[in-house]
Amino acid sequence: MKRYLSALLALAVLFTPAVALADYDYESIPTPNLIVVDGDDPSVVFYERGADEKVYPASTTKIMTTIIALEDGNLDDEFMVGEEVLGTTIKFSSYSSLMGIQPGETLTLRDLVYGLMLVSGNDAGEAIAKHVAGSVDAFVELMNQKAAELGMTNTHFNNPHGVQNDNHYTTPRDMAKLMAYAIQNEDFVEIAETKTYTVPANSVRTNDLVLVNTDRLISAVDGDPVNTVYEYTIAAKTGDTDTAGKCLVAAAEKDGARLIYASFGDKADLYDGDTVTTNLSRFINAAKVFEYVFDNGFQKVSASELNLQQTFSTGVVDADSEDLVDGQLTMTALLDNVTIRVLPDQMNTIMANVGAITANVVLTTDAQAPIIAGQSMGVVEYKIGDEVICTVPLTADFAVDKVLGVSAVEPDETAAVTASPDSTPLIDKGRKDWSTADYLTLTFVLLLVLLIALIVTFIISERKRRYERKRRARAKKRRQQYYE
Repeated sequence: MKRYLSALLALAVLFTPAVALADYDYESIPTPNLIVVDGDDPSVVFYERGADEKVYPASTTKIMTTIIALEDGNLDDEFMVGEEVLGTTIKFSSYSSLMGIQPGETLTLRDLVYGLMLVSGNDAGEAIAKHVAGSVDAFVELMNQKAAELGMTNTHFNNPHGVQNDNHYTTPRDMAKLMAYAIQNEDFVEIAETKTYTVPANSVRTNDLVLVNTDRLISAVDGDPVNTVYEYTIAAKTGDTDTAGKCLVAAAEKDGARLIYASFGDKADLYDGDTVTTNLSRFINAAKVFEYVFDNGFQKVSASELNLQQTFSTGVVDADSEDLVDGQLTMTALLDNVTIRVLPDQMNTIMANVGAITANVVLTTDAQAPIIAGQSMGVVEYKIGDEVICTVPLTADFAVDKVLGVSAVEPDETAAVTASPDSTPLIDKGRKDWSTADYLTLTFVLLLVLLIALIVTFIISERKRRYERKRRARAKKRRQQYYE
């Protein structure tokens, strides 16, 4: 009981309220290897300690394995797993983190990737490697090639799961680069922030596998003395071996700003032998640092202060014209309570170019009746040049009923966003407007057909004249022979 109370007290000291973060001291974190970077540009470093020292990544390796699976594989592929799920170079033991699959099961690559990221399944890592590349060795080559592409100059992978090997190493800076790349992939983020995923039973394994995310920044664990969930976390991967210690690479997003926290080497002797604190401190420290940097490393401005365009319009296919306004559906960008949070230099650029901000509509729903009021129509990207400063939802202002038969209103391809030349227009796939080039092409074809018809008529007429001349010559010859 005494040991439990000491752990709880230590955690309470670590997990101070967000209002006190202005006085946060990085030196209060005993982790030997640590880096905090901007998630959109990992060359922007907010804090680092031993960031270029060699560390062992343990299961944070699986970030790279997942990226290779997403880029070189197909999540919907269905296939049978074999003996590789028991381990190839090293046989997995009861101490290994496993998804729980068995040889002979038929699974999808999607199932395996979720098993890899949520419960850190080493068995899933081996199965993914064999399916995607044909063998573990070939897959590891892909991992190292990708690391080189990303500028991870002090990294070498030896396996797809992170089982300890002296030739399997990295640095916190390299792993921050990897996570910055990974969170650009929407599928990766969707998988990483999932709390639970179920793999159905089959003829080989008769029980469902309910996979619960083990990253405590994303999913709380019953029995923990402190809730370590951080609401802005979008991806996180842990690692844990005796040699590597407790590891964490995590990403968070708040008001469009992104941060990455990478820490390696937390061990019990740094926390007076307290294993509970050792295990949870990485999550608590990450949450504290995220909130501190979001509040102190970025600047923010409300969207309303920028006077951004908020109303847009588009044509609607098969619409009742009486429901439209001047033949258009109007839509509203949801800018209320939207905060834009960016680095100081970016804020200076925004405030100096407010008048140059453009609005680019991206319709993710076909503008086709029927439409209900408040229906999501897509998003609006507000941009300075090619840089998106924020993205907000776009909704329909009113309902539009459908008229059966011929479309009552044809969409206006120039009406989606009048303020932005690179906006995404609505295109009616059932109708094509004729351009000048189309009319010229049609005219050319018709003239060609007419010319061919004239040629054919001339040839037929000429043949008839030749036949008539020959007929008359034969008749004349017969008359001459008769009178002779």
